[in-house]
Amino acid sequence: MLTGRLGDAHDLYHHPDLVAFSPSNIWPVDRSWATFTHFDLHGTKVAGPTTLIERLLNNPGLEALRLPWRP
Repeated sequence: MLTGRLGDAHDLYHHPDLVAFSPSNIWPVDRSWATFTHFDLHGTKVAGPTTLIERLLNNPGLEALRLPWRP
């Protein structure tokens, strides 16, 4: 596990200890949201507050969709 600032996440993709894989899970210290990227997927799943999800869905620079959710 590595820790750092979100603004430095780009550098994790070039980290010398992660030659074969990119980070698959990213979350803040307060765990208010999380991302998950599986090496086989062509996208990243994001879980978090409704306001975060709405901003992602409404961002014209992102291709985003809401997955069905059943607790």
